[in-house]
Amino acid sequence: MERISNKDSANLVEFQVEFQANNLSAEFEKGVYVVRSYGYYPVFVSLGGQWYENKSKYSVSTAKQMTQCSRNIDRANTIKLSTDELEDLINKGTYKTKELDKIFNNDPQGILDDKPEPKNPALNMMKAFLLLGDLSTKKESVADRIAYKEKIVFATMKSQVPNWEKPSDWDTLPNKEKLKRLDNLQKV
Repeated sequence: MERISNKDSANLVEFQVEFQANNLSAEFEKGVYVVRSYGYYPVFVSLGGQWYENKSKYSVSTAKQMTQCSRNIDRANTIKLSTDELEDLINKGTYKTKELDKIFNNDPQGILDDKPEPKNPALNMMKAFLLLGDLSTKKESVADRIAYKEKIVFATMKSQVPNWEKPSDWDTLPNKEKLKRLDNLQKV
């Protein structure tokens, strides 16, 4: 493993090369590229061409390390996750967010009460396509409207969350409940 200084880490992170710096390191863990601060806190993770960033706040030195190693990453397009969510991503190849848990557990009101997280461009596009579907499928049956929305939502989720699967009880839900949950996604 290459030994470098923290300030020289940005190019190695960009090209996902393993390294050991002063208090910063990067290596592949279970096929996932992970940059850690002090060998413990995951600060950046790359999986499936998508960068994920730790949204938890740590020390000033960890914040500095994050800045030093991410000069070549478009941080505006990273998906911000908690430390626990990043660890799930590393260990399981997937993660569950508060937002998705609330939607699929039928608690959309909770979403509106939480402080909103930075918007994800893919979720914004999903919402735009759902809105277009609302306009174009008004005369369609409920089953057809659900089928349209499922395609959009499930494809978006699969592209954003590695190994994502629809809720285990999805196929047993009544159509009215499915449509309600799919409609709630437009409020996220």
